Amino acid sequence: MTAPTTAPPAPAAAASHSARAVRLLAAIRVALVAALTALVLAIAAIAYVFSFEAIRAFAIETAAFPPELAWSAPLLVDSFTTAASLVILWRYLRGDAWRDPWYAWTLVGAATAVSVALNVAHAPDRLAAQLFAALPPVALLGALELLMSVARTGLPHTSRTPALTASADAVPDPTTSGNGQRTPTALAALHDRPSSADQDTTAAPDARQQVRALVARERAGGPQVTAAQVIAATGRSRRRAYELLRDARTEQG
Repeated sequence: MTAPTTAPPAPAAAASHSARAVRLLAAIRVALVAALTALVLAIAAIAYVFSFEAIRAFAIETAAFPPELAWSAPLLVDSFTTAASLVILWRYLRGDAWRDPWYAWTLVGAATAVSVALNVAHAPDRLAAQLFAALPPVALLGALELLMSVARTGLPHTSRTPALTASADAVPDPTTSGNGQRTPTALAALHDRPSSADQDTTAAPDARQQVRALVARERAGGPQVTAAQVIAATGRSRRRAYELLRDARTEQG
């Protein structure tokens, strides 16, 4: 008599358990991001209030601003840090490299340095007091950059249409007539021509499948996929890696 064999677990049960684990992990991530966002915003608000009051009082003491306009002095300094940080975030979400928003980074550094100098100048002539006075603008910068880093890694990147090269612009379009209008035959040919997205799907299925596999592993509770991992796996450019990663995450919800 042969021993009874144990039936393997049902695939549906395993899939249901995996789906619950993915939903739990997603809920934990949302809770962590919400808690971090609230804490960072609270730090930024406190730092901004302290820096605002110190710069306003210093503007009145030095008579650099009229008393009724002294409130505008801190806005001219600390607001640049917030505005430039938002520009940096927007550039990153477009898929730009970290060096591309160099002007915004320069404004962040300059505004923080000026805010530190004004806060220190308003403090009493003691080292401990001056160190504490320098803390609010540094805390404001650190809080904003923490929030920007979460947004950069947590939000999908938008794609950009690449600009036409000079050589492509120089070649005349055979589908147009002499006055630049599309001919009926050319319009029919353009209608039947596959789109660039279809061409990319047929030209690089391996790259898309590799990114889908990475994102599926991430959804199952694995480490978060980064653009560097996509570049290493597919050999594509940084911008193309962001596009592939965005498409894979959109497909898998």
